Amino acid sequence: MLRVRTATEAKKKFMGLLDEASENPILITRKGQPSVVIMNAELYESIMETIKFYAYPEIAEALKKWSA
Repeated sequence: MLRVRTATEAKKKFMGLLDEASENPILITRKGQPSVVIMNAELYESIMETIKFYAYPEIAEALKKWSA
């Protein structure tokens, strides 16, 4: 589940946020608006790999056929 912290909280507790983000992504807000997400590198790489697959229509089509 995505947890939310303010930029002020993140600044004060940055090292703790790194530990917390190793388990679950954290949304950092600034002035009440979403600003950045902190997540572990493995999750980030997985998301980027998924995006890469869907960026190519032929791969996306093959995945749809495979999962059907």
